[in-house]
Amino acid sequence: MRGFLLVLLLSIAAETNAAPSLVVLDVGEGQALLLQEGSHGILIDTGHPGMSRHLLQRLSTLGVEQLDYLILTHLHPDHAGGYFRLREQFPDTPLLYTGHPLPPHIHPDLVRWVNQAVIADSHWRKFFAGDFIRWKGLTLEALWPDSFADTNLNRHSLVLLLRYHGLELLLMGDADTVVEQELLTRGQLPDQVDLLVVGHHGAADASSEAFLTAIKPQIAVISVNKNNIRGYPGAEVIKRLKHSGARLLRTDHDGELHFRFQCKPAAKDLPPHGRCDIWLEEDSIP
Repeated sequence: MRGFLLVLLLSIAAETNAAPSLVVLDVGEGQALLLQEGSHGILIDTGHPGMSRHLLQRLSTLGVEQLDYLILTHLHPDHAGGYFRLREQFPDTPLLYTGHPLPPHIHPDLVRWVNQAVIADSHWRKFFAGDFIRWKGLTLEALWPDSFADTNLNRHSLVLLLRYHGLELLLMGDADTVVEQELLTRGQLPDQVDLLVVGHHGAADASSEAFLTAIKPQIAVISVNKNNIRGYPGAEVIKRLKHSGARLLRTDHDGELHFRFQCKPAAKDLPPHGRCDIWLEEDSIP
């Protein structure tokens, strides 16, 4: 009986001290990021419509039974095209999106259809610069956009900063160098980023040298498909990322990526977790 109680107590302690993880899902041409703790998750972007079935299968295999939030960085099909299937599977999940006003004639058609559906979604609420959510001990804050200047979807993509017990992760969506420079000018970026999800799939219009020098990413992840027609990621971007000292990972080379937030116990007079590190699963390299 004593042994059983010890196992039970250890199990409860492990569950209490469980830390979230980040999964960079391999959705081919597009991007989908999953924050997960146990059976709960936050999904940031959905990939394109053709990957919806794969995405739902992966969520199921990973044990996600409830999505607490669905966040769309912007409405390009490779980021938001899976919205309809996701909404069927998770009809009551709160949806966070900027509400970027778009003209009725915008192309491609799928952007217009998703925009119409999102605006009519009873669970949608606006989410842009200055807004944040707290979830499972982490804070997810929108750094950009704070206003709408035109219909450029990439330039109005959500930029998100995730903080967790000393860890800082920067998720750039499809933001370009104009956005990077604005964030640098405003002093809104961390001095060092533990993990960077590279903007615009490594395209040449993002990840400037000034930006990478300022944030000093330890790990950089590019969500991209093999042999894509757009030539992503750009050779100069790869060169800049390597020069920054970041460890570079790509879904087209490395597949789905699982990052664990590993936290050391803190002293009694400190919060439940001490300083945390981010680890690539099955790799043992911080």
